[in-house]
Formats: sequence, C-alpha cells, structure tokens
Amino acid sequence: MTDPSIECFDDVAAPVFVLEPDAQQLPRYTGWNTFAELKSGLAREQVIGKTAREVYAGRMGQTAFERHMLAIETGQSATYEIELPINDQQIWVRTTLNPQKNDAGEVCRIVGTSIDISPEQEASRLRASLATAASEMEQFIAIAAHDLRTPMRNIKILIEMLREDFEDHGDGKVDLINLLEEVAIKSGGLISDVLTHAHEANVLPEQIPFDFGLLCQSIRDVLDPQGLHEVNWPNIVLQGDKTAFQIVLRNLLDNAIKHGGKPNMRIDISARQSSANMICVSVQDDGVGFDNPGMDLFNTGTFRPDSGYGLLGVRRLLTARGGHIAVEKTASGVSGAVTFSLPGIIAEAADDTGTVAQLHPLRRRATR
Repeated sequence: MTDPSIECFDDVAAPVFVLEPDAQQLPRYTGWNTFAELKSGLAREQVIGKTAREVYAGRMGQTAFERHMLAIETGQSATYEIELPINDQQIWVRTTLNPQKNDAGEVCRIVGTSIDISPEQEASRLRASLATAASEMEQFIAIAAHDLRTPMRNIKILIEMLREDFEDHGDGKVDLINLLEEVAIKSGGLISDVLTHAHEANVLPEQIPFDFGLLCQSIRDVLDPQGLHEVNWPNIVLQGDKTAFQIVLRNLLDNAIKHGGKPNMRIDISARQSSANMICVSVQDDGVGFDNPGMDLFNTGTFRPDSGYGLLGVRRLLTARGGHIAVEKTASGVSGAVTFSLPGIIAEAADDTGTVAQLHPLRRRATR
C-alpha cells in the first residue's frame, strides 16, 4: 500500500518513485506517482512492493537494481542513464537517486526522478554516425587525391616526350600539347589543395578568403579545356572552406557536363548570402537534367547503384559541415538546378540581397 506521505508526488509533472529497503536491505518500490504510471505504462499495483529486477526483465532491470543497492550502501546521491522497455519501446531515461537517512544515519528511503532522454541519445548517435561517415569520406578523398598525383605526373612526362623533336606543321597540334599541359598543371593544383585539406582533417575547416570566380575558372579549365560550354559565374570573394567549395563545385560541374545530354550547354553558377553565416550556391544548366536516382540521393540521401558515388560523397561532405544540397525542378518538371549551402560569407561584390547582380562569363578559348 502506498505511504500517504508520498502521495503529494502525484502533483509533480515528472516521473517520481520511492524506494525503501526491506528487512534484507533490498530496495523495493513504495511510491510510484501518477506521471510515472502515464510515462511507463505500468500501474502502481504492478510496481509497488517489487524490486527493479522484478519489474524490468533482463540486464536492464538488474542494472537498475544494482544502482538502487549502491545508493542504499553509500547513502550518496547518484545519477545514471539506462535503456528501459517502456510501452513496447526501448526508451533511454536519466534517473537521479536522492537517499534520505534516519536518525541513526541509515538510508531509510530513496526518492528517484526520471526524465526521457531518448531524443538526446538519438542526437548523440547521429552525431557519432555523421562523424564516422565524414571521417571515412575524408580518408577516401585523401586516398583518391594521392592516387591521382602519379597519373598527373606521368601526363607531364608524356607531354615533354611529345615536345622532343616535334615539328610544328601549323596544324594546331602544338596548341593541343600546350592545352594538355595546362590541364595537367591545373589538375595538379586542385589535387594538391585536396591533399592539404585531407592532411588537416583533424582540424576545424579553415575559413579563409578566396576568389570564387578564379576557383570556378580553374575547375572549368580542367573539366572543359576546349571551351565547348558557356559557363557563367559571379566575380566575388568568399570567406569559407575553399576546399569544400572546390570539391562540391567540381562534382556538380562535372555531372552537368557529363549528363547534360548536349554538346554545347549554358551553365550558370550563382551565389547568395542565405543567412548571417551561410552561403547558398546554385548550379543550373539547360541540359536534360537529373534522373530520379540522382534526385533521390540529393533530396533524401537514399543511395542507389545508379545514383553515382560522387553525389554520395558530396552530400556527406556538406552534411558534415552543417550544409545541405537539393535538386530543384524547372517548370517543365525537369531537374536542372542543384543548390547547396556551406558556412561562409560573401566578402565582396554582393548587392543588398547578398546576390551578385552581374555574372561574368568565361572568355571562350580561341579555336585552334
């Protein structure tokens, strides 16, 4: 029977229970307030007079029982976290035990309070999962970038071999050799930036000012050295994680060129300050757009074999930095624009809305 002196706990809007040691010094429930009944799904008659290991089966009940015993033995307040089966679900609770002593200094009662910390535990699990995924992606990027350095060096060696005893017949082949060397040099620069970033993966991403237009042009020169496509970008200076912007933009521009379905496309890159410390960048083309697998991956994170591993890496990279990525549909229903965000600020050349008013197209390479 519940002690009348603890019935006042029914007015408390949180689970409260009372334990008292029996003749064998075993902690048994003598109080179980209304809110505890509501949250646990256990009526008082299912709890009163029992120990925790009798109420909760298995290891969970044994763990709670041991905590109760320790409070009786030490007489010290304690807080612990435990996962309990509540209403057919596994719920994490944080319980605080407050022992009360009699005149002889012995523990005569323990008042316990519990709070549901399941959302907190889930958030911790997601953070750990995200940190693991981000770490794995950083390692993958480092390995991939390192492996690419050798073929880039080999290309430069081959270029020098081509130049040896090469006779210029005025047919444009010298220009093609020079173009190949330029692409190799710029690709090597991008790879070096990624490797530098990977080596500092344990350090918070550095927020540095960088020329966004120059970055776009370098990526464009590598991916479209012949200038087949018209690529436009804002002439602005950003302050943020330069390598993260580079990796995402290179992937998106590469996908637009590969899957646009047109020999000559227009690709517009725009940037705006979406909040005090976030930059939103959009890459839009007039090609055929994304198919459903790509959209599913961007918008839901659901991976399918035909989605592309590059898109998966981009999404993880952005999520790890607090950003996001999404595909936007045009009026015709075709997905032609990808928008992503990363921490940073537009340092120069933005109007009052944070959007650059003038796009500066890349000057087309002269036909050789």
